[in-house]
Amino acid sequence: MGYNTMDVIGLDIGGANIKAVKVSYHLGDTHVVHIVREYFPIWIKGIDGLRKKLREIKDRICSNCLNYFVGTCMTAELSDIFPTKDIGVKSVVNVVEDVFSDAIRRFYVTYDMNLVDLSKLYSNPLSVAAANWAASAWLLEKLIAVQGYTNAFFIDIGSTTTTIIPLVNGKTLVRGKTDPEKLLYGELVYIGTLRTDVSSIVDKVPFKGFYISICREKFALAGDVQLILGYIESSDYTTETADGRGKTLDEALARMSRIVCSDIDMLNQYEIKEIARYVYEVQVNKVFNAIIQIRSWLASIGIDLENFVAIVAGIGKHIATEASRRAGFKKIIDIDNILGKPLASVIPAYGAALMVIEAVKKNGFSGA
Repeated sequence: MGYNTMDVIGLDIGGANIKAVKVSYHLGDTHVVHIVREYFPIWIKGIDGLRKKLREIKDRICSNCLNYFVGTCMTAELSDIFPTKDIGVKSVVNVVEDVFSDAIRRFYVTYDMNLVDLSKLYSNPLSVAAANWAASAWLLEKLIAVQGYTNAFFIDIGSTTTTIIPLVNGKTLVRGKTDPEKLLYGELVYIGTLRTDVSSIVDKVPFKGFYISICREKFALAGDVQLILGYIESSDYTTETADGRGKTLDEALARMSRIVCSDIDMLNQYEIKEIARYVYEVQVNKVFNAIIQIRSWLASIGIDLENFVAIVAGIGKHIATEASRRAGFKKIIDIDNILGKPLASVIPAYGAALMVIEAVKKNGFSGA
């Protein structure tokens, strides 16, 4: 059975954020109807909280869905509320199957850039673990073709992690599929714009003309660094803070002062800002190192990187832009200028939705 008209819900269920998009398809045209992006700490809310949140999102964006399908990608399975990633995947999938049981079909993105349904997923649950990068890669292949590019690096820096996807001759060319593999090959850097603990970024900072070792406590986060340096506003700081207090500049300065066992009475704001600047530079350099690692591999297999463009995305696109510039990219494109800022904030969810539309158009599906 083919569908000339359908709605598709794309979901990206992360450990810290949930992103959703509703796309309507009619006679060859697609239209984005709803976009949702919400902070959702699954390690606090739990699996029952996830079920409740997805029901809320469904009621908000799919109260009148017609012939609808669901496409899901995830990273939430890594959360330590689950004993293993296998159990995490199955737990998330069971919630999606329950909440969206009235959908015609429910699909899950795999690390091979394919879709599977429940009947196939259980034979290899880890094939959908942390496969949101694959939904992004699938979408990027379409986007760069439309934009007239064939070679690109996609660098997406979110609240928690950095994803780097090289595209060569219009196709995704990665060495890693799973998170451990991607960490090994530089395609995943576990550093983000908001949630990363400062003590995991640096082990020393400048202090009164010297360098001082920092204390290994969760006193400040990357979000404080960005706020102090003016890269984000308080409203962009969507995660919890290290001390549970607010997100004003003064509160961020106070948190940052504590990483050297001090406080705002002992350090002035200029000193604290220079500490933040150093942390930021180290953060940029970690992303730069990963980009260079991938460029080095591509060069080793005979690929000329001179005409590659960098496409930057995420709340940390300012970090991605600077790291890309240092890595030698002459043309850097903000994906907001291609998709628009709201849609660019939910790239994997959007990719998952479009993957489903293409699959349904090609194969047709008559039931679960």
